[in-house]
Amino acid sequence: MREHAAMLAAFLLLLLVAVWPGWPEPRPAAQAQEPTPTLEVVVNEVAWAGTAASPRDEWIELRNNTPREIDLTGWTLVWGEDEAAVVIRFGAVADNTKEVRTTRVPARGFYLLERTDDETVRDVEADLIYTGALRNAGETLRLFDARGNLVDAVNLDGGEWPAGTAADPPEGLPPYATMERVDPFAEGTDANWATNDGVIRNGHDAQGNPINGTPKAENSQKKTQ
Repeated sequence: MREHAAMLAAFLLLLLVAVWPGWPEPRPAAQAQEPTPTLEVVVNEVAWAGTAASPRDEWIELRNNTPREIDLTGWTLVWGEDEAAVVIRFGAVADNTKEVRTTRVPARGFYLLERTDDETVRDVEADLIYTGALRNAGETLRLFDARGNLVDAVNLDGGEWPAGTAADPPEGLPPYATMERVDPFAEGTDANWATNDGVIRNGHDAQGNPINGTPKAENSQKKTQ
């Protein structure tokens, strides 16, 4: 009796498969998406070509978009890949962080990272000193908070920098001009970057030349809110 029941169940299952219009195709696994950045703190300016004093004198500026002070302890700024990656740790002398003078960014204020020493921008004090170069051909910069959440991302395709100049700029642009974020509250897409205008500037390089950029000051190309 049991054998008869088992055979009947198998027959009914085969019949169901034969007449069923088709099992749904398995859905492909969703491709990994770049998480949406929070933009509480953003990469606001990048001197990827250095300064007139030295192409090694690179610097990066962050901007706090919130009305409160933010402590960057545990945060990281990363570019490059694998063993060649540059990892800047806020609050710890490790990896590419050479010296941390403060981890706090004032409300609506700025945070300055200078490469190698504090002479990169001679008359504006650095908040953090780091090692590691930015490629003139372009990098993707990612800023993460202490929990590993993506806060900001710049130049996601890793290709040519969307703005800024080196020693021999296109006609009409100043040399060694920084890449400035136009709207600090919008994502870091290529369209949201412009080259310092060479008129609105702040600070001097290691040899006393005016910097074509605005470290710790509002960008020359900032969108009017």
